[in-house]
Amino acid sequence: MQPFVAIDFETANEQRRSACAIAAVRFDSQGRAVEELSTLLRPHESVDYFNPINTYIHGITDVDVKHAPQWSQVEPSIRKIVGDLPIVAHNMAFDGYVLSDLADLYGLEPILNRRFCTVRLARRILADVLETKTLPDVFGYYFPDDSLDNHHDASFDANACGRIFARMQLDHTWDAIEELCPPTGAHISRSRLAPRPGKATSEELISTYGGSDILSGQRIAITGTLERAKRTAVQELIIAVGGSAENNVTAKTTMLVVGTPNPRVWVPGASASRKLDKARQMRATGRHIEVLTEEEFFNRLLD
Repeated sequence: MQPFVAIDFETANEQRRSACAIAAVRFDSQGRAVEELSTLLRPHESVDYFNPINTYIHGITDVDVKHAPQWSQVEPSIRKIVGDLPIVAHNMAFDGYVLSDLADLYGLEPILNRRFCTVRLARRILADVLETKTLPDVFGYYFPDDSLDNHHDASFDANACGRIFARMQLDHTWDAIEELCPPTGAHISRSRLAPRPGKATSEELISTYGGSDILSGQRIAITGTLERAKRTAVQELIIAVGGSAENNVTAKTTMLVVGTPNPRVWVPGASASRKLDKARQMRATGRHIEVLTEEEFFNRLLD
C-alpha cells in the first residue's frame, strides 16, 4: 500500500478560498492514520463573511474562528505532513481548488502533489453498486458497522476519506488505482481579478449532466442565487433528468438546493431563506428532506 495524506476543507461561504477549517491526515503503508493536523481557520479579510447556508451545513460561525489561525500560519505544518506524498480527498474538484486558491490568495507556493479523488474512484469502482457516491454512502458501503455521524466535520471527513482510499488500495492494485483516477493537473487558481464566466444555459446543462433519470421521483426546490446557471435553467435540467422542479418547499419536497444569499444585503442573524427555515422545521418533525449546496447538487448528477 502506498502512503498518502487525506484532506478535507470546510468553507465560510461560496468563495472556495474562504476556508474556515482544514484537516490533513497522513496514512502509512499499512493504511493506518499516523499523523493529523486539524484546526479551524480564520478566513482571509477579503472573504471573511459566513454564508448562513455554509454554517447550516457545517455549524461553524464567525465567533468560532475569531481567534483561529489564518491559512498562512497553518500552511507550513500542512506542507510538512504532506511532504511528497499523494493527496486524497472525497471530491478533489472542490478541496483541490480550495488548496490552490489559498496559495494564490496568500501568495504562497502551490502544493502540486499527485492528487486522487475518492468520488472519481467510487464512480468507477462502485458504479453498479451504489446509486450515489457521497462520503457517507461510500464509507457506509466499505464500513457498514461504523457510522459517519459527524459528516462535514473536517477531521471526521478526512479520516473517513483516508480509510476509503486505503480500502480501495487493498481491493485493487496501486497501478489500477492510478489508471482509474488519472492526473487531471493541479488546480491552479484563477486570478481573483479574472472575469467571471457567463452562466450556463439550460441546453449546456442538459448536454453536460443529462442523459439519465437520476432524479426520478425527486421533488426539488431551489433557494438563493446559483453560481453556475440561472434558476430557470437548472429547473429545466431537473425536469430533463426525471425530477420535478418546485417553486416552494412543501410537505412533498424531497430535496432543497441552496445557493447563496447576497452578502451585500444579508447580515448576521438574519434568516438565510424562508425555504431553508421551512426545511429545518420539516426535518425537526422527522420529515425527510435532503439539503444540498449547489456544488453537492451538481456532483450528485455525475454519480
